[in-house]
Amino acid sequence: MGSRSTMNALVFYGPYDVRLEKRPSEPTRWPMTNFPTIQNPTDVILKTTSAAFELHAYRGHAKPSPGYITGHEGAGIVDQVGVDVKKFKKGDYVVVPFTATCGHCYFCTHGFSSRCSNGELFGSPQLDGSQAEYFRVPMADTTLSLAPTELGEELILMADIFPTGFNGARNAFSATPKEQWSEMVVVVVGCGPVALCSIIAALDYKPARLYAVDSVPERLARAEKIGAIPLNFKTTDIKAEILKATDGRGADAVIEVVGHPDALRTAYDVIREFGKISVVGLHTKDIPFSGSEAYNKNVHIQFGRCPVRSVFDDAFKSLIKNREKVQSFVDVIVPSLDDSFSDALKRFEKNEVFKVVYKPNGLNP
Repeated sequence: MGSRSTMNALVFYGPYDVRLEKRPSEPTRWPMTNFPTIQNPTDVILKTTSAAFELHAYRGHAKPSPGYITGHEGAGIVDQVGVDVKKFKKGDYVVVPFTATCGHCYFCTHGFSSRCSNGELFGSPQLDGSQAEYFRVPMADTTLSLAPTELGEELILMADIFPTGFNGARNAFSATPKEQWSEMVVVVVGCGPVALCSIIAALDYKPARLYAVDSVPERLARAEKIGAIPLNFKTTDIKAEILKATDGRGADAVIEVVGHPDALRTAYDVIREFGKISVVGLHTKDIPFSGSEAYNKNVHIQFGRCPVRSVFDDAFKSLIKNREKVQSFVDVIVPSLDDSFSDALKRFEKNEVFKVVYKPNGLNP
């Protein structure tokens, strides 16, 4: 970081209120905190090369306290290394899964890294995120991955959305024997970036049919291009269409990737008895069906945050296999962290663009 005294950072003040700030290098009271520094011997400090936004944070769905640096998806160059870090050195190019994980607790060692007993979420009141020129990564050896050389801008997808979509698809098929996958009818509710990642991953299981539900024509067109059957819920009775396509049974599996009660209700309405609902969307409101309704369908429902570090290697193999399908996902690149961030973020929130990537240190850091 040299002798620089400030850095640019995006700071969350409340729903739809993210501001560009200069952060000084000397510790002061929030909202002007210090440059990231090594706090524990297992930390590294990254010089950020890419950072992306997600709308749940921008909209304040989780009602977080203000004052933290945003950004849960990031990649960067190792700038400082704690004395106990063994796997990474200054100058390494790395991608950062959105949860810092310890690698040795019960949950990490059983494939459930998203519930790490010592874990922290980037871009939260507990841990500043990647939308700054530098950011700190705790537990670096068990959090970071060396950036795959095969990838360009789509590398940022490996920080969250591709592993999350991949995991949602894996969960959807996990309750069905492999020999039955080719008979399955699958519905994906939502056609945003994470949902398209789920569609891509789900198609690798080669189901009989895969339907994609949304109301944004451009997103439905993307889903159709990669192999899904598009259904616009504003012009189509989704439940009737799926029942018609399955001789009245309903879908074998549904992947819900919206995080809204209406989307989850649609998932319940179209699932067959003994079917599997894989819930990827972040829900902050009550579940829109009762326990007795779920009981009477014998429905299997799986909620929760993706254990990105646990599924990273398998998700990466899937991404490489399907690279051509994701190369158009990043359609806006903001070449610096300046006032232009606001326009890009607002366009993203309005579904005018698909995926925005910021370059806090310029195009060639």
